Amino acid sequence: MRNTILISAFLLAASPALANHEVRHQFQQGVSSAGIHRVVIEIPAGDVTVRNGEAGLVVVKGYAKREYDGTDPKEKNQKLVDDVSAEIFTNHEEAVVRRRFGPNARGWRASHLTDFHITIEVPPGTSLELGTKYGDVDIDGVFGDVFVDMRAGDLSVRTPRANVRELSASCRIGDVTTNLGHEIISRSGLFPGMTRWEKSDGTSRLNLHVTFGDVEVKLTR
Repeated sequence: MRNTILISAFLLAASPALANHEVRHQFQQGVSSAGIHRVVIEIPAGDVTVRNGEAGLVVVKGYAKREYDGTDPKEKNQKLVDDVSAEIFTNHEEAVVRRRFGPNARGWRASHLTDFHITIEVPPGTSLELGTKYGDVDIDGVFGDVFVDMRAGDLSVRTPRANVRELSASCRIGDVTTNLGHEIISRSGLFPGMTRWEKSDGTSRLNLHVTFGDVEVKLTR
């Protein structure tokens, strides 16, 4: 990340002081996208990448990671992280990507001291709502409406200009860089303000905000 994120310092302070080992668990799940128009990503913290994938599927894949120190057995931590993953729950026209903690991963340590690194693939035109509050979010593709409201982290969005009808991008502390194709608007510092742009055609509305961090938007041809 380009900025020092305060939440990272908090998580490091909360982690064991001598943490120098890590264990990982990879996971992947796909569900039919038939009838799905919106994907809600309920991953509170982590690195999240969203891309266009196959027309008929919504897919989540990635890994969960834990750090531990030499006094904590590797087998214990591996057993815990092996029971941590992300899953897709469908409800009518909506798919929800959320964390899953199995019986070996109950408790505060599992939910607060496990890092998520995930990639979500959705069909072109799918709307997105990000519930991620801390981390890095990278969105690249053709989507419907996109709503992001993060507390700390960096947000990068790339999408075709022709599809966008309305755009608002803002942060309270950090940088907001918006490449509209014909113009680049840069704002930085404390309360740098909001970049707004709209046109008469297009279908998607992008509402992008980070309290502390950087927002970078590129509208491609």
